[in-house]
Amino acid sequence: MKTEESNPYDWFLLADERLRSADILAAQSEPSYSAVELLQEAVERYLKGYLLYHGWKLERIHDLGPLMEAAAAYDAQFLAFDDLAAALTEQFWAQHYPGDDLSEVGSDFETLRRQAGEMIALIQSSIPPPSSESAPKDE
Repeated sequence: MKTEESNPYDWFLLADERLRSADILAAQSEPSYSAVELLQEAVERYLKGYLLYHGWKLERIHDLGPLMEAAAAYDAQFLAFDDLAAALTEQFWAQHYPGDDLSEVGSDFETLRRQAGEMIALIQSSIPPPSSESAPKDE
């Protein structure tokens, strides 16, 4: 399957896979540093897909704060997810490179996952399902 970085639905496809993986890891081992990283990556990809759908020029960043701010420019409901963006970004960096305190990473995974689910539902309700032209192509 060939994907395109400009296709929002390709971002959603990759986000869904990370979200499922985060859920599996979190169920197996709590807290799970990898589950936090996968959840952050899922939220990041959902936000990037949402933004690309609205004509945003792709930025290769991992900080969810600026992505959430950009999304809020299209829909103020994203402002409700500022705490999610801050917590996930902080925990993502804490576990991504050694040298930080890991004692709290993943301790609030259930809350973060619930909030992420609410944000994802907002995105899914605001963007139509993919048409045959926008769906990823097998090549």
